[in-house]
Amino acid sequence: MPISQRKQALLEANRTGQIPLVGSKYAGWYHAPNGKRYFGLGTVMEIGLTHDGGFYVRSEPVPNMPDKRWTFFDPATDEDMPADQLPEDYDEKCDRAEDHPRPGRDFHKMPTPKPGKKPGDVAYGFYTSAKGLLHFGPGRVVTNYFREDGSLRSYAVEPLSVRGGLPFWESDTGDDIAEEDLPRSYYSGSLETQQRKNKDRPRWEDPPEKDDWLYWYGRLPPMPDCDVVERYPRLGTEHSGAYFAPDGQWFAGVGTVVAVGYTPYAAGFRCWYVFVEPITGKSGGVYDFFHPKTYEWMDELPSNPIPGESCAPSVRRKLPTRWYNLPAIRRQPNIGEEYSGRYFPPNAPKRDVYLGVGKVLRTGVTKEGRIWVDVAPIPGKRGGHYTFFNPWTGKTMPDEYLPNEE
Repeated sequence: MPISQRKQALLEANRTGQIPLVGSKYAGWYHAPNGKRYFGLGTVMEIGLTHDGGFYVRSEPVPNMPDKRWTFFDPATDEDMPADQLPEDYDEKCDRAEDHPRPGRDFHKMPTPKPGKKPGDVAYGFYTSAKGLLHFGPGRVVTNYFREDGSLRSYAVEPLSVRGGLPFWESDTGDDIAEEDLPRSYYSGSLETQQRKNKDRPRWEDPPEKDDWLYWYGRLPPMPDCDVVERYPRLGTEHSGAYFAPDGQWFAGVGTVVAVGYTPYAAGFRCWYVFVEPITGKSGGVYDFFHPKTYEWMDELPSNPIPGESCAPSVRRKLPTRWYNLPAIRRQPNIGEEYSGRYFPPNAPKRDVYLGVGKVLRTGVTKEGRIWVDVAPIPGKRGGHYTFFNPWTGKTMPDEYLPNEE
């Protein structure tokens, strides 16, 4: 890919190339509404570690920036981002949703939930993303919430389709749920696992007093004060957060911080979110990850299919279309061979993984007997199965994650 002159200018102006403070003005990537990624100077919304130990920055454009040199642009062409891709003010969206709610998107007017639904059934309910944003709509029941008198209050659900489906919207703005807030894969538990009693290993319990703004990570130790930017947890340190397991489900626990960002709420309030990874050698108590709604321990739940690993034909038939159409992993290939597998781009966030046919880097067998294959894209080979993609959304991998072609 040719060198972007505008990115180079930002680097020379000391506006990129270092780890900035979340909330500061610094250059980073912006995921625009049109599905494209642009780069430029804006408000830092998220920082995180990459697979190769480096870091990435996600920034959001600031409307009416006085210096037009820092307008967001496409690094592949150095052309300006279209003006209609600027983010809308969050408070304005909230006000509009309150004054003029979109038809059928006022959860206060939804029918009273009917009791008797079990995990996997369909009902209207609430879904909290790994970023802590609350959404509402029809989905698969995960668990239910009861009032003190024992009557049903609401259901915790997951959207009917991890790639869209029936309308599912953010509770404050009425906007469709953002793709990155959708669950990667469905909750794999059941009524039986929720009811299982293990006296030697009780479920994680709510503390007697909790603040939902600060304890959303499954009621773990509170997050720092969101009004003081210097207090957010630093990359590489130990903190509570959300962990994206290899099968796509996310769990709560204390681990090593791999990403930090903040989420907007009405009236200008912003709340931190933190993504973590388990710490090798640390277990028990807060170090044991669990489901943030059912409090089931992560290792109690069956695993969903894992990208880059073999699976039974009955399981394979249920995979997302593009993943299913990729040649199945049926044997351990030779190193250097062309084969299906997973790719962890060195410069991508640690939670990201892609699938495709590439050159085999590593292979092995899990303790459960599943074959796993790590690959890298083959220079000069594109199209068909050689085009890598997100296993859960089916979207093609961004070009900036391709290895340099020599």
